[in-house]
Amino acid sequence: MKEITLETKIAELLNEYDGMKDILIDINPKFKKLNNPILRRTIAKVAGVKQAAIVGGMEPMELLNKLRVAVGQEPIEEEFET
Repeated sequence: MKEITLETKIAELLNEYDGMKDILIDINPKFKKLNNPILRRTIAKVAGVKQAAIVGGMEPMELLNKLRVAVGQEPIEEEFET
């Protein structure tokens, strides 16, 4: 299993992890659009975690870490600029 990053495509997550669609929908109900097979075949192939977070109105790191935890990966510490 590859490490999930902000650049990881949503389609890769859906293909690699069983139940990922439900995990995404649980994290943010706006991801119910993934129930649409056409959307899954098109948008999910080009949209990464970062873009999905923005569409869902979330902070990209928040979505990234929720996905990482859901599949057993360590969350990433955010680097804050001072």
